Amino acid sequence: MPAREHVQFGALADVELWDGRITWCRGFHGGLPVWKFGEAPAGLVTPRQLREQRLRAARGQEVYGLLAWRGGRRFADLYRVDLAVPARRYTPAVAASVEAMCRAHRTCRDCGRDTGRWLPTSTWRCDDCADTTGYPAPAAVAA
Repeated sequence: MPAREHVQFGALADVELWDGRITWCRGFHGGLPVWKFGEAPAGLVTPRQLREQRLRAARGQEVYGLLAWRGGRRFADLYRVDLAVPARRYTPAVAASVEAMCRAHRTCRDCGRDTGRWLPTSTWRCDDCADTTGYPAPAAVAA
């Protein structure tokens, strides 16, 4: 399939969808039907819309069409919702590791207190410890 730097809109063309419906599109690009923003038929969604529905494209699922906007300079792949599968869920082990990573980003390296917000990676210190130790010292930074 050719690169999709700029999708050209052609003459309106009829397209038969997977469920037998006939609709029109704005032309074809690389063999895929192209619809403008707001014109895609029901049942076709972008990857972002799939994620919002807690779905993902099935393994090996082909792109069904293209959604184009801004005169064809911006585009998104369209997938069939009926072939999508549920998004993978976090396992308890993955959720625990993500929580441990977030906790490490919130924990002061000097006093060990959980600050409730992510600390700057340059110091890994809470405001109180940074004020107490004077780290980083303004003179050291200027030197």
